[in-house]
Amino acid sequence: MGSIGRRLVGVVFASAFIALTAVGCESVGTGDEEDVVPAGSTSPWELAGLCQENITRHAGVRQQELADGVVRWQCGDRPGVDGADRGQEYCEYHAVSNGKIISTYDQIDQTKPLYCFFSSVYLDNDPKRDTALATELSKAANLNAKIPATMVRMKGQFNSRGAATTLVSDAMAVPTDVNDQRQAACFLYGVNNPTKAASLEKACKGKNLATKTGWTKVTKLGVTIPKEGDATYEAYRDLVSCMSVGRLGNGGGDWRMSDPHITQVVVRANDECGCSYNALPTALEGFLQGTWSSKDALPPGCRRVKVAGADYQQMTICEVPKPEIGDLATSLDYSENLDGFCNERFGTNIVLTAPLRAVENPGSCTTKTGAFCSAFTKTAK
Repeated sequence: MGSIGRRLVGVVFASAFIALTAVGCESVGTGDEEDVVPAGSTSPWELAGLCQENITRHAGVRQQELADGVVRWQCGDRPGVDGADRGQEYCEYHAVSNGKIISTYDQIDQTKPLYCFFSSVYLDNDPKRDTALATELSKAANLNAKIPATMVRMKGQFNSRGAATTLVSDAMAVPTDVNDQRQAACFLYGVNNPTKAASLEKACKGKNLATKTGWTKVTKLGVTIPKEGDATYEAYRDLVSCMSVGRLGNGGGDWRMSDPHITQVVVRANDECGCSYNALPTALEGFLQGTWSSKDALPPGCRRVKVAGADYQQMTICEVPKPEIGDLATSLDYSENLDGFCNERFGTNIVLTAPLRAVENPGSCTTKTGAFCSAFTKTAK
């Protein structure tokens, strides 16, 4: 961890809303309706697998992220999230008909358009702002129906500015872990040497590789810790930094799109480049919505909500084409689950951007050499 990051932890984030919004705290019930989020990892090996999936998912935007000093992930929930627990990625969404949130086909007002509405307005945004945003949302240019103020902000406690701030704070403070480092090296070696993957899993999964005995067995299989300049070094550093999500002070959802990826970038930026960050400002009302190709674009069929005549980047309206509405009537997957339809139809292509550069402490990115830091600090303050 960078020295500046260490000094800031516990000072800058003292008012970070920690008590209410501890990151990654989801409850999984025993009934079918409640058991709607994926299980987290039970070992560093499994965590490495979740992180590798996330890293692969973001591979196409990695260079863009580094150049812009941002973090990006999809708004839509990953498979396994359903029901009342939808909206796990600092972005919540609903099917809306005639100004009302609906969940089933028979609730659609067939005389009005059907929309999928996406909000990344933080839970702890100013409540006085809700009425003004709801008034704008009700206008003809937007949903063209009276919208309640309760529809504006996200509801999940983990979808707050404070939770995001705490996540960044924890990522700067998380210590290194020898077992995680060696588990990451073992897992990655298996990815690159598939014929050895089964043997490596047997030697590493559930084992304490921080011990000399455990690590010696693994090194005999060819595993080493990659060094800077090695062909696998960047992949290794991304993986082990992502795995830090399992050791954050206030917890992190390791199966999410957002928490592991934010952790990965912040840990590397702080540890390797010295970058440190302030709390997300109240002026930022939510993470910005865009697409995988551009933070300024939206998927076809979607538009930004107009607020005072200008595009508002924290709320998106996607109109469902009429032929697709008809198809929903007989859909086994979506006729009783319109939120699930909104997720699959639009949510996977709506991408959130966390503007890390905007909260970067000027001059904190002191190391500007190496593959990661040379790319990440080009636009540093």
